[in-house]
Amino acid sequence: MTSLRGLAVEILVRVERDRAFAAPLLAAREVSLAPRDRPLLRTIVRSVLRNRSLLDHVLGRSLSRPLEGLDPDVRAALRAGAAQLLLLDRIPAHAAVSETVEVVRARSERAAGLVNAVLRRLTKEVKPPRVVLPRGTDPIARLALESSHPEWLVRRWIADLGLAATEAALREDDVDAPVDVLLDPRDGDVDSLRERLHEEGLDGTPSPWAPLALTLSSPAAGSHPAIASGRLAVVDVAAQAMCELVEPADVVVDLAAAPGGKTRTLLARGKARRVVALERNPTRSRRLAAGLLAAGRRDDVLVVRADASRPPLPRGAFRSVLLDAPCSGTGTLRKNPEIRWRLSPDDLPALARVQQALLHAALDLCAPGGSVVYVTCSLEPEENEGVVAGVLSSRADAAPERPAEAGLPVPLRAALRPDGFFRVPPGASNDGFSAVVLRKGGGSR
Repeated sequence: MTSLRGLAVEILVRVERDRAFAAPLLAAREVSLAPRDRPLLRTIVRSVLRNRSLLDHVLGRSLSRPLEGLDPDVRAALRAGAAQLLLLDRIPAHAAVSETVEVVRARSERAAGLVNAVLRRLTKEVKPPRVVLPRGTDPIARLALESSHPEWLVRRWIADLGLAATEAALREDDVDAPVDVLLDPRDGDVDSLRERLHEEGLDGTPSPWAPLALTLSSPAAGSHPAIASGRLAVVDVAAQAMCELVEPADVVVDLAAAPGGKTRTLLARGKARRVVALERNPTRSRRLAAGLLAAGRRDDVLVVRADASRPPLPRGAFRSVLLDAPCSGTGTLRKNPEIRWRLSPDDLPALARVQQALLHAALDLCAPGGSVVYVTCSLEPEENEGVVAGVLSSRADAAPERPAEAGLPVPLRAALRPDGFFRVPPGASNDGFSAVVLRKGGGSR
C-alpha cells in the first residue's frame, strides 16, 4: 500500500509533469486512505501547489545545485517535506522528515540521503519561512514571491485592480474555498429549506451573491447524502451570481454548460422554462445529463453534445443566451492552484481566439432585441474587454449594455464598472470572474 506521503509525491509529480489537475487526482487516490488521513493528504498537496515558489526559494538556500535539475520525484518530495516542516502545524518534524525520506528511498538510496540532509537543515528554519532577497529588490517581485504567485500575474492585477485589491485577492487564493449549494425552490421557500437542511445536519449561511445560494459551514458537508445523491447541487456563488444577469426567456441557451450548475440555477431562479445546454466533451455531457436526471430536471433541459462555436441550433432564434467561456481561470486559483504555475501571458491570445469564436456563435444564436451574457472566470482584460472589443469590431449588430442595478445582488452592483463590465476579484465568499451583457440590435425588447 502506498503511504500518504507517497501519494502526495505521486500527485505532485503528475500535476507538474503531465499538467494534470490536483482535485480529481486527490479524489481518486484518497479513497485508498483511512478517512482520518485524507485531510492531511489534501493539505500537503494544496500547500505545495499554493506555496511552490516560496518553498523553492527556501529549498534553494539548502541545495548546492538547482532544484529544477533534480528528478521530478525528488523535487516533489523536497517540496512536500518542506511544506510539512515550514507551513503546517501539528506534524512532528521527525515524522515529516523520516516518512518523506522513506518515499524517496524506495527509488534511490542516494536521493534519500539528499532529501534527508536538506529537510534536516529546514528543521532549523523559522515558521513561516522568510523571503531573503537583495536590498533594493522590486517590491512587486517581493510581493509575488511572498504570496507565491507569478510575478507577471501580480503586476497585471495591480495595474487593473489596484494594490489593495490585489493583495486581498492573493491572500484569498491561499484559503480553502467554502462549499456553496443551490437551494431548489420546488422544495419550499428559502427559510423552510434551510430549516429542513438543518434538521438533516446540514448548516449554512445565505449568500449575498445569489438568492438561492447557501454557503455550508463545513467543507466536509460536501459528502452529505443530500449532495451525494444529486438532490442538492453544489454550485459556486459566482456561477449563481452570473445567472442573475441573464434575461428571463421561455428558452435560454447555456453554451459550454457542463457540469450543469448554471443550467440548474437558470431553472431554479425562473430565468427559463427550458434550457438548451451545450457541451462538447462526451464524458462531461453524460455527467451533465445524469446530474439533471438526479435533480429531477431532465425533462426541463435539452442536452446537446456539440461544439459551442458551431452550435447545431437555429440562428437568431433565442431571446437569451449565456456563454461562460473556457478561460485561463485566474479567478479560481484557490480551487486550482496549479494554474498559476502553468499559465503564461503567451497563453492568453490563443484563449482569446477561442473565446471570440464562441462569442460570435452566441450572438448568432441570439434573436434581434435579445441579449447574450458573456462570462469568464478570468480577471485578464484580453479574455474579457479584449474579446468583446474584437468581436464587436467586426459586427454592428450588438453592443454592451449596462444592466439596471436595482435588481442585482449587492456585491454585483459594487463590481459594475462605468463601461458595463463586471470585474470581481477572488474574495472570502466567492471566486473571481468577469462578465458583461451584450444587447443584440434590430428588434423590440
